[in-house]
Amino acid sequence: MIKTVDLVVWTKNGAETLPHVLRRIGEVVPPEAVNQRIIVDDHSTDNTREIAKSLGWNVTFNEGKGISDGANTALKQVKSDYFVSFEQDLLLSHNWWNKIPPLLENPKAAVASGMRFANKPPGIKKLQQYVAKKYRGESKLEPWLRSRQMAAFTLGKTLDNTIYKTKVIKALGGFPKTRTGAGIDTILAYRVNQAGYQWIVDYEVQSTHLRRGLKQELHHQYWHAKQLHEVWSIIKKEANQNPPVTKTDVIFRFITSPFTGVFIALKTKEPSITYIHPLVRFYYLKGFLESGK
Repeated sequence: MIKTVDLVVWTKNGAETLPHVLRRIGEVVPPEAVNQRIIVDDHSTDNTREIAKSLGWNVTFNEGKGISDGANTALKQVKSDYFVSFEQDLLLSHNWWNKIPPLLENPKAAVASGMRFANKPPGIKKLQQYVAKKYRGESKLEPWLRSRQMAAFTLGKTLDNTIYKTKVIKALGGFPKTRTGAGIDTILAYRVNQAGYQWIVDYEVQSTHLRRGLKQELHHQYWHAKQLHEVWSIIKKEANQNPPVTKTDVIFRFITSPFTGVFIALKTKEPSITYIHPLVRFYYLKGFLESGK
């Protein structure tokens, strides 16, 4: 049974969501189980650091820039055998502590996390939930559905509600380094797997990703897709895995998105998905095309 953990959060201008995020962590994770509460701040220009200090967190500056450096700066300060990472816009599920840390009692498990879905708009949340439910069974499908199998492998493997065995992460060289901070979770998932360990995801533990609305989600899709070339280059080098999604795949999914959007809207009974899904595919396509430049 895990009795003591260090908690780490990397921040940058997170004053809007941070009070809610930190208070919820305090409600979910028992105080007696916490060794350290560490905030690594990436030189915020708002009052992020003051908020963190007022809620009992120790604040230090990012030794570099971005999520990669912030995560590794935090890792240097971790002293417990286990540590937990959160992001500044993640509202932790109330059942997280009782469900996720016990998963690391498995000797083969090095990392464990739950799912998280956007709080708004409703169409994004229902779209994410539909995709997650669909991909959970992809590993049982035919080999020719390789891209979906790869998506199923990384499903839920994020850094925002995640507990780790400290020795394993340090032995792997810490958190992966990327230029922008995109894809760190995906690359880490492959490294964990290559080392013979498991990253276990409990799909029933669902935290909330605090979003402002559709515009923010579309920007995130564009930003994430724009970094895919770098992320998959690293994975190909380390794991000898070719990218699961080709340019043709992305274009095809955009072209068919009006039809799949209607289908998903009917399945989820959420009409807004009829236009949200094509928009998501468009911004993803735009970022993907720019990633290869």
